[in-house]
Order: sequence, then structure tokens, then C-alpha cells
Amino acid sequence: MKLIAKYVALLLLAVFLVVIYFLSTAEKEVKKTAENNEIVPFVSQSELIATLPDFYDMDVKLTDKENNKMLELADTLTLTLKNSFGTKAMLDFGAQLIELLKDPNISRKDKISILWNMVQQLGVESEQGLYVLEYMSTLAPIELSNELISLFESASERAKFGLLNVLETILLVNGEEAKVSVIHLSEVKQQLLDVISGHLANVEDPALGFSILEAVVGHLPFEKAKLLIDDQFVISENNSNNVSNDAIRATKAGIYNRLALANPQSRTEFLPQYIETLNNEPSQKVERESLRQDLFNIIRIDEFMNEAPHEFKQTVNAFLARDLPVMDIDSAEFDYDAVKLYSDLSIAMAKLSASAQRSSESIYTQQINAAKSPLEQAILISRSPYQLNELLTDEFTRARISNDLRAEAKRIGADSAYADLLNDAASRL
Repeated sequence: MKLIAKYVALLLLAVFLVVIYFLSTAEKEVKKTAENNEIVPFVSQSELIATLPDFYDMDVKLTDKENNKMLELADTLTLTLKNSFGTKAMLDFGAQLIELLKDPNISRKDKISILWNMVQQLGVESEQGLYVLEYMSTLAPIELSNELISLFESASERAKFGLLNVLETILLVNGEEAKVSVIHLSEVKQQLLDVISGHLANVEDPALGFSILEAVVGHLPFEKAKLLIDDQFVISENNSNNVSNDAIRATKAGIYNRLALANPQSRTEFLPQYIETLNNEPSQKVERESLRQDLFNIIRIDEFMNEAPHEFKQTVNAFLARDLPVMDIDSAEFDYDAVKLYSDLSIAMAKLSASAQRSSESIYTQQINAAKSPLEQAILISRSPYQLNELLTDEFTRARISNDLRAEAKRIGADSAYADLLNDAASRL
């Protein structure tokens, strides 16, 4: 569930959006935490796809004929939302909407009709209306494309954020799965792209401009997308007196990353050129770090890596290798950034170099066993996202590594910067 973020927060969204694109789904699975630490309920599109047999029945037209039962339910839900909005009761209301969305006895058409009726009653300029829109986005309501486009064209910039979220889910509809005319789906997507990108020239809020770019660049021809990005950032740089240059660069880098990684053509043509530019420009540290982080995230996706061509892996591996830090166990200070970077780079590069289809877990095990020093082993063990007894199934191997780590910690002394890391890693085994 995409939040309505302001300018600087867009950098944080870039990584998430890239991963979404590669999974070819508009999964909105952000967990919000309330002040009382309770999890705000939400349902992802992938959950609905997996549980609803009619999720892709997108050729069923919404009719003007009123269904009294559905209208009554929409009215009841709207009243409940108005009375509970902003209170703890919203947790129960969110759960109620999820129950509605997951109910296999209510058709896709009726679900969209109910939520759309609520949006019309509440209005897209209200917080309540935008809240319902976020839930409706999980259905990728292509049936309402004309109505949503009309609203987008006339809505305030604040409301456009919420509408853009829904429109983007339609752009990401899987044409091979959707039970809808290929021609119709293509026409709808082109109409959306034309309307959404057409608003860039008149956008006053830079955050909205960047959100629009993030939504459309992966669907446009490369040269057109690049031109849109460059033009938008010329405008933003001229109107960004209160925003740091690094924030602008980071946001632009995130969008360039999405363009470079969006599809096989851009990964083949643009990514190598972009990497060469970054390698030749030492001053572009912000851009380099941004691309590196996005690459880490897609490399973690086994399905993507299993299909990635050798040329892509080779290009990315060479790019990442330039940043692999040398870990000095005798350093006087603990370098957290270097520890994190070593772990991420080590695993990413190993996965890129793997000759056969290998899972992330098996590669992690390989790297722990192949580490050149106890410190490198300790770093990987301490940052492992997996259960260590599942990575290192042999009890004697775990005991041996644990003893080696403790011996190294003793050798360098308790006051050493990395002694605690070694001992902590040993205790985990």
C-alpha cells in the first residue's frame, strides 16, 4: 500500500517499486504501525490473485443496474468509515474491508461496485475516499479506467497521488492472465500513459511529478522516458529552493534506476551505459549507492536471477566488485557501513557468479564456508536472514566455526573493535 509521500521520502519508495515491477504485480504490502504498535490490516494483490478464482475476470462490464443489496452494503460501510475514521475502530474496519475483498462468494464486479460507490460518496478529495481507493487498487480496476482517468484529470494534486496509485495497478495488469481483450487492455494502458505523463508539464508539486515518472517510465519507449525524466528534473531543480541537492540527486537516481532495470531491452542497452557513466564519474556517489541498493534487491529475487542473461550478471558483478570493502580486523574502530556493505556485496556477487540455478540460502551457505577469514565468516553469520541450523546443517561444522571465531576474538583481545562481533556470531552457532 503506497503512502502519500513527500519529496524526500520518494527515495525510500524507489527500491520497493523496482521489486514490484520485476514481480509483475502491483502488490501493495506495506505494514503500517499505529501509535499503540498494532498492525493496521491490509491485503496484498498477490493474496487476492492466489485466493479468488475470478480475480482476472476483467471483461465483465459494470452495469448501471442497481443492486439493492450491494448498495445497502456500500452505504453501511461508508457510514461506518465516517464514524470510525481516525480512531482505533479503524483496525476493525480495515479487517472488514479485507474480509469483503477476500470473500469468494462476492464477485469481482460487485466488490468494485461497492468500493466505487463508497469512493463516490466520500469523494477523492477526502482522506476517507483516498483510504478506500487504496483498498480498491488491489483489484486493479481496469473496468473503471475511464472514470478514474476523468477523476485524475480534474482532481487536486493531493488527490492525484491516491488516484495515481490505482492507475498504476492497471498499468501493471498481467496481459497473459487477464481475461480481457488484448487490444482493449493495450488501448487502456496507452490511454493511461498518455493522460498521466501529459500532466507532467503542469505539475507544481515536485513529489507528484516524481511519482508520475516512477509510474510510467517502465512502460514507455526508452528515449521518451529518458527525455521525460531529464525535463522533469530541470523543472524541479529550478523550483527546489528548500530541498537539498543530494535529495534531488537521490530521487532522480531512483527513477533512472527504474528505467535502467525496467525491462530486458533497457537492461541490455541502457544499464551498461549508465554503469559506465557512474564508473567514470567518482563524484556521483549518491547515484552509485542508489543503483547498488536497487540491484541488491532484485538480485535477491530467485525467479528473476534464474532467468537473467549472462551478460546482465557479468555487467552487474563488475560494477559491484569495485565497491567490495577490505575488512581490517586490526582497525581501531568498528565500521558498521563496511560490515553491511561487505555482507550485501559478498552474497550478491556470489549469486551473480553462480553457474547453475541456486537458491539464496544455498549461496549464503557457500559463502560462509568459503570465507577467507574468521571476521568475514562472522559478518555473514551475524547478518544472516536465515536460520543458521538450516544453512549449516552439520553440527560438527557449526562447532568448528564457532571455536574458530572465539579463538580469533581471544587473539585480537576483548578491547578490539571486532571482538564482540566474533563472539556474538560464535554464540549464534
